[in-house]
Amino acid sequence: MPQLPRTSSEIRSSFIKFFESKEHLFVRSSPVVPQDDPTLMFINAGMNQFKACFLGDNPNGYKRVANSQKCIRVSGKHNDLDEVGRDTYHHTFFEMLGNWSFGDYYKKEAIAWAWELLTEVWKLPKERLFVSVYKDDDEAWQIWKDVSKLPDNRIMRFGEKSNFWEMGDTGPCGPCSEIHYDKGDLATQEATFADPVKGVNGANARYIEIWNNVFMQFERIKNGELLPLKNKNVDTGMGFERVCAILQNKESNYDTDVFAPIISQIAELSGTPYSQDASGMPHRVIADHLRSLSFAIADGALPSNDGRGYVLRRILRRASRYARVLNQKEPFIHRLVPTLVQSMGEAFPEIRERADFVAEVIRSEEERFIRTLDAGLERFEKIATEGNKVIPGAYVFLLYDTYGFPPDLTRILAEEKGLQIDEAGFEAEMEKQKERARAAQKQGLSAIGSEGWTIFAEGSTEFLGYEKSTVAVKVLRYKEDKGSLSIVLDRTPFYAEMGGQVGEKGMLKNPDVEFKIFDTLKVNDIWIHRAKLISGEINEKNMSREFTASVNEHERAATRKNHSATHLLQAALRKVVGEHVNQQGSRVAPENLRFDFTAFQALTPEQIKEAENLVNAKIQECLRVASDSMPIEKAKEIGAMALFGEKYGSVVRVVSMENFSKEFCGGLHVKNTGEIGVFRILSESSISAGIRRIEALTAFNAIESFREEANIVSLLKERFRSKDILERITQFSENLKANEKLITDLRAKIAENQSADLFKKTLLIKNIPIWVSQMSIEPNDFSALLEVAQKIMPAQGIAVFANVQSDSGSIAVIVHPELVKKNIKAGDIVKKLAELAGGKGGGRPNLAQAGTKSPEKIGEALAAVEKIMGEF
Repeated sequence: MPQLPRTSSEIRSSFIKFFESKEHLFVRSSPVVPQDDPTLMFINAGMNQFKACFLGDNPNGYKRVANSQKCIRVSGKHNDLDEVGRDTYHHTFFEMLGNWSFGDYYKKEAIAWAWELLTEVWKLPKERLFVSVYKDDDEAWQIWKDVSKLPDNRIMRFGEKSNFWEMGDTGPCGPCSEIHYDKGDLATQEATFADPVKGVNGANARYIEIWNNVFMQFERIKNGELLPLKNKNVDTGMGFERVCAILQNKESNYDTDVFAPIISQIAELSGTPYSQDASGMPHRVIADHLRSLSFAIADGALPSNDGRGYVLRRILRRASRYARVLNQKEPFIHRLVPTLVQSMGEAFPEIRERADFVAEVIRSEEERFIRTLDAGLERFEKIATEGNKVIPGAYVFLLYDTYGFPPDLTRILAEEKGLQIDEAGFEAEMEKQKERARAAQKQGLSAIGSEGWTIFAEGSTEFLGYEKSTVAVKVLRYKEDKGSLSIVLDRTPFYAEMGGQVGEKGMLKNPDVEFKIFDTLKVNDIWIHRAKLISGEINEKNMSREFTASVNEHERAATRKNHSATHLLQAALRKVVGEHVNQQGSRVAPENLRFDFTAFQALTPEQIKEAENLVNAKIQECLRVASDSMPIEKAKEIGAMALFGEKYGSVVRVVSMENFSKEFCGGLHVKNTGEIGVFRILSESSISAGIRRIEALTAFNAIESFREEANIVSLLKERFRSKDILERITQFSENLKANEKLITDLRAKIAENQSADLFKKTLLIKNIPIWVSQMSIEPNDFSALLEVAQKIMPAQGIAVFANVQSDSGSIAVIVHPELVKKNIKAGDIVKKLAELAGGKGGGRPNLAQAGTKSPEKIGEALAAVEKIMGEF
C-alpha cells in the first residue's frame, strides 16, 4: 500500500502523477507576470495560460493538461491584502493545482477522478466532504450521487454567485461544482452545514472549499446572452496550501511545511517567538509577502510607482512595517530569501536561479522604505497636532498611499494620542483610487471570442517574416475599433510585438481597398494587424478578396541591426561587468534600442567605453548570425541564454553569433554583424533597484548623432573663439559662480538693512508686539528678507510682511518660537489674511505664506491684522 503524501512536495508531486496516470500532460507554471494579457496585473488562476484554448485557439494541441500554477491575488475583486495574516487562509501568493480538458473528457470523468484522488489516494474521510453544484445542473448532481454515494443533502445546490464561474463580464463561462471539507467537530456538523453563514459556502473557516471543477461550455457576450462553445471544456483549481493543511492535520495554512520554515527563520532572526494568535500576525504577514515579492521579482516584475510595480511596493512596505513591529529597524525581509529558495527551489527553479537578484531588489526597497517610514511617522505627528479629534480620511489615505501606512497602523497611532480616524472617508478615497486604476487599465486587444468580429474563417496566423517581406494573404476576421481596424490574416510577413521588438508597420492592399498597418500585435497564435484605411470601402466583399501584405523594408532593416546589437551588448556586458548581468527587458525599434539589465551599481565610464568598444570590435569581425530551432533542453546545454520571466515551449529558436553570443530569441536579425555598421551608447542610468538601462544607436542613426555633436563642438569653438573650448567653458563657469555669490551676499546685506527698518514701528496687541509692513521688491529679495527677519526679530512677537507685484502679491507671517508654544501658529493667521486678499496659503507654525492674484486687496488684509490678532 503506497504511503500517503505528507510533505508539501509530496502532495504536489502526488497530484501531478495522479493526472499523468490519467494521460494528462504536465505543463509547467507560467510566470506570475502575464506575458500576453495586458488586462491582467498578475496571473491569478491556473487557467490564465490556457485562456485561449477554451475558445478554440489551441496551437499546442492540448487535450488533457495538469499543472501547479504560481498565483498572486492582490488587485481587483481579489484584493484582500489587508486581511493577510489576520486569519489562517488568506494569502497574496498561492499555488493552484489544476487539471484541464480541452474538448476531451467532461463532467463524468472530472468528477470521478476528483473523488478518486481525494478519497482513495489521499484517504480523506468521506464524512467530512461536501459537494456543491449549480442550481440547474442536474447532470452534475446525478454524477456526484452515483460516484460518491453521498447523502442527497450533502450534494448541495447554489445559484450564480457561488456555482456559476465567469472569466469576466464577457468570455468563457459555465456551471461549476465545488468540493468542501469540514474541519470542525463532526458532532455539530448536522446542525451547521446548511447554515448560510456558518455552513458550506458561508463566510467561515470551518467548511473550506478545496477544489473547484468548472464545466466551461458557454461564451457570454456583451448583451448577456450565452453562446455554446464549440467544445465543452473542464477547468479545475485546487488550493494547494489549503489541501496541505488538511493532509498535514494543521488548523492553519501557516502551520504547514509550506510556511513553517520561513516563520521559524523569522522568529530566529528577530528574536521574537511565533504565536498562532494575533501576536503572530507579523510573522504570518512577512512569510506570505516574502513569497509574493520573491516570485514576482524572479518573473520580471519590479517595485515602482505604477501598475503592478506599485502593488509590489505596497506589499513590500506592508511586510517591512510588520518587520518594524518585530523591532527590526534595518533591512530584514531580504535575509529570508535563502529559506524560501530551500523549500521551493526544486519545484520552481527560477527562484533559485535569481535568488541573489531577488534578495538585492528587496534589500534596496527595504532601505528606501525605512527612510519613508520615519518620514511617515513625522508626517503623522504633524497631522495629529492640527487639533482634529478625528483624523480626516484624506490624511489616512495620504499616509497609506505615500508612506505605506495601512489604516490599522494609523488607527493605533491615533488611539495612542486619544484620537480617532475617519474610516468612511478613507474608504471613499480608496474607491476614488480604484476608479482611477480602472480608468487607466489597459484594454487588451483580443482575437478570442466572436463578438464584434466579422469572421470569414477560423484559424491561426502563419508567420513568414523570417524569409519574406511581401506575402499574398487572406483575411480571417476583422473588427472596427475607434476609427481603426483590427485585422487577422491567415499568414503574414509582419513581426508582432514581442521579446522587446516592436510590431512592424507597412501596407495591406488589394485592387478595392488599401490599409496602412501602423502596429502588429500577437495574442497566442493569432497576429492582430492594427490598420488605418487609406482608400476604398470596408465591406465584406472587399475584405474577402486576396490582399498583398508588405512590410516597411527600410524600418525592418534598421530594426534587425538594433536587435542584433542588443545581443552583442548583453554578451559584452557579461564579459566587462560580470556574469551576474542578465537582460531584464528591452525595446528594439527602427530608430534606437534600449536594454535593461541587472547590475547592483552604476557602470563606470571605463566599463561603458570597454563594452561599447567590444561590441564594435565584434561588428568589425563580421560574425555570422545563425538562427536554429531546437529542443529547449539542447538549447540550455549549448549555453543559450533565456530571458527571465518568459515562458518557452518545448522547442525554441536560438540566435547565435558564432561563439560570442547565444540567446533564445524569436526576433529578426542581420545575417552577419558587419551589417550593423557602428554601435554607440548614448546613456547608462538606473530605472529601479538593481536594474540599469542602456540606450544606444546603430548604423546611420549613430553616425548622425556623431555628426550632430561635432557640429555643436564646432559652433562652441566659434562662439568662444578658442580651440580649447573646455578650458574656456570652465573659466566661464567659475566666473558665473563668483558673480552669483557676490549677488547673494549683496542681497543678504540689503535684506538685513531692510529687515532692521521693518521692526521700528510696533503694534502691541494683548501684550504681543506685532510688526506690519508692505513693500514692492523682487520675489527672491523678499525670500531673503524673510530669512533674515526670522533671525533678527527683536522680541517674542509676530511679523506680517506683504510684497506687492503688478499682477500678484504675497503675504508672510513670522511667529516667534515661544509664541508657537502657546498655540499661536503662522499658518492659522496667514489663512485668515489670505481669505481677505483673495488667495490661499499655509506653511509651518513659525513661518507661513499666502499668494494672491489680486494685489489690490493686500492693503485691506493688512488693515485687518489688528482685528484678526484680537481673536487669538
